[in-house]
Amino acid sequence: MSGVATELRTVLFTPVAQASGRRVALEVFNHVLGLDLSFHLERRTGALQRIIDRGTRSVSMVFRAVVFTFLPTAIELALVCGLLWHAFSWHFVVVVLTTFVLYVWWTMHMTGVSAEKRKLANHMDGLSTGKAVDALLNYETVTFFGNIELESAQYDNLLRGYHEAALQSERASSLLNAGQAVILACGMTTILAFAALGIWKPDPAIGLASRVGDLVMANGLLLQLWAPLQFLGFFYRELRQSLVDMEAMFDIMSTESKIPDGAVELPESAGGAELELDDVSFAYGNGRDVLKGVSLKLKPGESVGIVGPSGSGKSTLLRLILRVYDVTSGKVKLDGHDVRELTLSSLRDSVAVIPQDTVLFNDTLEHNIRYGRPTASEEQVAMAATRARLDKTIEQMPNGRQTMVGERGVKLSGGEKQRVAIARAFLREPRMLVADEATSALDTATEQGILESLEDVARGRTAVFVAHRLSTVRSCDRIIVMEQGKIVEEGTHAELLDGRSRGSKIGMYAAMWKAQAQEEEENNQKPDDLVLTVG
Repeated sequence: MSGVATELRTVLFTPVAQASGRRVALEVFNHVLGLDLSFHLERRTGALQRIIDRGTRSVSMVFRAVVFTFLPTAIELALVCGLLWHAFSWHFVVVVLTTFVLYVWWTMHMTGVSAEKRKLANHMDGLSTGKAVDALLNYETVTFFGNIELESAQYDNLLRGYHEAALQSERASSLLNAGQAVILACGMTTILAFAALGIWKPDPAIGLASRVGDLVMANGLLLQLWAPLQFLGFFYRELRQSLVDMEAMFDIMSTESKIPDGAVELPESAGGAELELDDVSFAYGNGRDVLKGVSLKLKPGESVGIVGPSGSGKSTLLRLILRVYDVTSGKVKLDGHDVRELTLSSLRDSVAVIPQDTVLFNDTLEHNIRYGRPTASEEQVAMAATRARLDKTIEQMPNGRQTMVGERGVKLSGGEKQRVAIARAFLREPRMLVADEATSALDTATEQGILESLEDVARGRTAVFVAHRLSTVRSCDRIIVMEQGKIVEEGTHAELLDGRSRGSKIGMYAAMWKAQAQEEEENNQKPDDLVLTVG
C-alpha cells in the first residue's frame, strides 16, 4: 500500500506541479514584457532567463515539501511519540523530541549558511549564462575582431567563480548531512539502550526475552520515524534553496513599470491621427536635458520630417510619442487626448513603427510579416508583401514566405529587413506611421526603393520621419530642424533651401543639404574598382 500510494501521489501531484509552474512562468513572462524600456536597458537576457527557470521549478518543490513531507512527518511524529509513551514511558518521548529539536535546529542553521552560498552561486551562474548569450548574439562582432580568446577567458573566469561558489554550497550541504546523521544516530542509540536495559521497568522479574521484544518494537517505531525525518532535512534544504531562487523571481515581479497604463481607450477612426506636442521637455534620470520646450502640431494625414545633428533629441521625441518614456513637462496629445491618459494598447494599436534596425524573429518570413497583425489572412499578408515591394525577393527564395530568416533576421540583407518592417506597417493599417532612421544603413539604390515604399505606406496617414539623410524627408509636408533639444528651423524643403523658413537659426538645413550633396558627388566620382597591392 505504501509503494502504490507513493506512485499515486506522484501521478496526482505532477499535473498540479506542472500547472503551477506554467502559470508562474506565464505571469513572470507577461510582467517582464510589460515593464518599461529602462528595465530592459539594464537587464541581461541570459541571467533573466535563468532566474525565471529556477523560480518556476522552485514552485513545484515548495508544494512538494509542504504538502507531502512536512505535514505527514508532523503527524507521524505525534503518532510515534504516543505509541512510545503508551508502550514504554515518557522518557522515550523526551529523547525523541530532543533529537527532533536538535535535528531541526541543526538543519535550519546549516541550511541558512548553505542558502547564502547558494545566492552567490546563483549570481555567478546568471553572470556566466548572460555572458554566453551575449557573446553568441554578437557572434559576428566577436569573430570579425578576432576576440574569441578574450570572450573565452571572460567566460572561464565567470565559470570559475560559479564553480567556487557551488563548491562552498556543497561543502555546507555535506556538513549539514553529517551533523544530521550524528544527531539521528545518537538519538537512536539512546532509545535502543533504554529499551535493551529496560530502565523504565524496575521489576527484576522482567526477563531478557521481554526486553528483546521491547528493543525490536522501539527500533521499528524509530525507523518508521527516522526515514521521513531524513527526507524532511533534505526537503527543508531544498525548500530554502527554492525560496532563494524564488526571491530573485519575486524581485522581478515586484518591479513596477515607470510607465503606468492609462484608462481612456483611444476611439477608432479612419484616416490619420492628430498629433500635438505642447511645450514638451524631457530629461533622463541622470539629469541631462534632451528636449527643451518643443511644440509641434500635425493635422490628420500630414507628414513631418525631423532632422538635425546627433544628440539633438530626434529619437527621444519619437519615444515620447510612443510613450516609451513620459515627458518631464508639457503634453503629448493624440486626437486631443494626453497620451498618459490613454491605455497603452489603444495607443500602440494606432501606430506602426519602422525602426532603424529591424529585428526579426527566428521564424518564417510570413510569421515576421504577419506580426504586424497576427489575425491577417493569407491574401492580406501577400498583399502587404507586394505593396512593400518584397514579392520579387520572396519569389527568389526556395521556400517562399515559409523561408526561415534566422536569429534576428541574419539571413536577410538590410534592405530586405526594412521591407519586412514596411510590410508589417502596411498590414497593420495604422493611423500614424513613425519611421526612425529607416534608410540610414542602406545604399543609394536601395534607399530610393525604400523611400518609394515609405511614401506609399505613409499616404493618407499622419507620418513622422526621423532621418540623417535629408533625402528621406524631402517630400514631407513639413520639415523641422532640431539642435540641442530645440526646434531651430521649420518649413518645407523648398522654403528651407530658399531661406524662407520659420525659425531662429536660418540656413542650417540648407547647409546640411549642401554638405550631403557634396559628399554624394565625391562618392560618385570615386573609381568603382580599387586594387590594393601588398608588397
